[in-house]
Amino acid sequence: MPGHFFRHPFTQLLTVIFIMITSYFVLFSLGLLLAVPLFGMSFGELSALLSQGTGFDDINVLKYFQSIQTLGLFVVPPFIAVRYFYHRPVMALGLRGTFTKGSLVAAVLMVWVAVPFINFLTQLNQEVHLPWFFEYLEEWLMEKEGTTKQMTRQLLQADTVGVLAINIFVIGLLPAVGEELLFRGLIQRIFTQWTRNAHWGIVIAAFLFSAMHIQFYGLIPRMFLGVMFGYLLLWSGSIWLPVIGHFVNNASAVVYYYFFDEGARFSSTHFDTMGVHFPLVLLSSLMILFCGYVIYISERRQTS
Repeated sequence: MPGHFFRHPFTQLLTVIFIMITSYFVLFSLGLLLAVPLFGMSFGELSALLSQGTGFDDINVLKYFQSIQTLGLFVVPPFIAVRYFYHRPVMALGLRGTFTKGSLVAAVLMVWVAVPFINFLTQLNQEVHLPWFFEYLEEWLMEKEGTTKQMTRQLLQADTVGVLAINIFVIGLLPAVGEELLFRGLIQRIFTQWTRNAHWGIVIAAFLFSAMHIQFYGLIPRMFLGVMFGYLLLWSGSIWLPVIGHFVNNASAVVYYYFFDEGARFSSTHFDTMGVHFPLVLLSSLMILFCGYVIYISERRQTS
């Protein structure tokens, strides 16, 4: 049962961070122990492989530890933390919330029609540079982003439908479930209570969601996606609607890369397949608003 100590949002936030760190190290340690017999490698070989970051000879090892990381940081912590914070943890995470079929269709369509607008935000983000006194920080962020992109390309490599299915699970489904449970289901709720404003809760959670990826040149478009998913939760009351939207975004990118990997410019935020054409960007923004309106009205009718 939740105690008085865990009622203040600041205490809840610190507790979430502590649980995330603890959960990650526990699951990573267990995963490392299991990896030795699973991949037939010694601890030294696994440590050397993980420390190099990119250039994995066995891509299955990378996918394995990527899944462990997602489980440890995003999937497990919300289920632990919410039991200390709320009397009805399942309801608090929005796990029992429902939504209409119209909202489902509109949410999937919203993710797809948002691509031109997100591409536009990506180009805007690339024009943003930190002040000169943050020069070394910006260089580090660029280096980190390059490493992340290289690792993402390795993860996306697939030459069979079976490998494609694994990629959809590792890159599409696991992050969609984990990140939405943590950032929308838990952190958005904490900051909504803290600020006493649902909109501020959405924006702050979206910023933290984007910042955690440590990709400066994807900060704005990923934050926009976080805001979009946040309103899906606010309007429907169900965590499953933003989970589906997030999954569609990720899985679409994985499938696109599988069929058009030659020369593809992949971003972990979206599938970047077209340049910026302002009429298309305008149409995209209008379609996003229309889909959002459909979801808002549909969910209001369901609750009235």
